[in-house]
Amino acid sequence: MHIFHGHIYFSADQIERATEVRQNLASALPQLTYLGKLITRPIGPHTKPMFEIHIPAAEIERIMPVIDELRQGLSVLIHPVQANELEAHTTGARWLGEKLPLDLTVLTKA
Repeated sequence: MHIFHGHIYFSADQIERATEVRQNLASALPQLTYLGKLITRPIGPHTKPMFEIHIPAAEIERIMPVIDELRQGLSVLIHPVQANELEAHTTGARWLGEKLPLDLTVLTKA
């Protein structure tokens, strides 16, 4: 099954909002295959705190509008999971809200 990752970004003063968004997404989207915990520091290519969700590819067009409705102004990166991580996080990426900078130097170009 092909998967998309969703990364929902927040700042230190938005932890309560991010927690609420995470709970709302979990309730509204039982088809998510993964709902990650809040990561309160930059990690990998992600330059802001975030939490991650996994979205089945067959559901992506139905799920994106729900994420957009529930994100409460937080920026969301949605990208396909593929060997070429650089491409997935750039040309394959979709943003809801403000597009944020990523640290692309840590991504593979397989």
